[in-house]
Amino acid sequence: MSNPGHPDDADAVEKERQQWDHGSSTRDRVYDTAIQLYEPATVDEVASRAHCSEGAAREHLEWLSDRGIVEPIDGRPKRYQRNHAYFEWVRANELRREHTDAELETKLSALVAEEQAYREQYGVADPGQIDALAEADYDSLETVWEDIGDWKTIRRELRIIERARKDRDTLSGAGIVG
Repeated sequence: MSNPGHPDDADAVEKERQQWDHGSSTRDRVYDTAIQLYEPATVDEVASRAHCSEGAAREHLEWLSDRGIVEPIDGRPKRYQRNHAYFEWVRANELRREHTDAELETKLSALVAEEQAYREQYGVADPGQIDALAEADYDSLETVWEDIGDWKTIRRELRIIERARKDRDTLSGAGIVG
């Protein structure tokens, strides 16, 4: 099921294609497509979106899979989707390199406060526990859905920042970073 603005949305796919210049390589096009696979896709679907042959798509998807960027899903036909853990790791490394411990602590504190506000507002510990239809009338339903999405984003960012902090501690303990 496609959501408006989600990378699997037809308009987003078309925008993705328009961003490629004629000089982009097949690997780049397959990569650009693969990192937006929030739902499993077949080699044929990736090839179509990346404007390449099935053989080229398969080769590059396997290359991306070997590096942990996408995850293969066995079956007939075999499908692929982005590896969310890989992208969280990349984001944690960026945060670790670009921010001091004090900056990460400040970000963490702000996110914890935002999460606590959502917990108090909805009276639940997790955004997955919210029944949007029970929480809102027709006019405020979209606001509740936005809150749920924002809360999930906050929880993901909390997890990533905590990983960045732990990775820094691990690397410091190993004498890799100062």
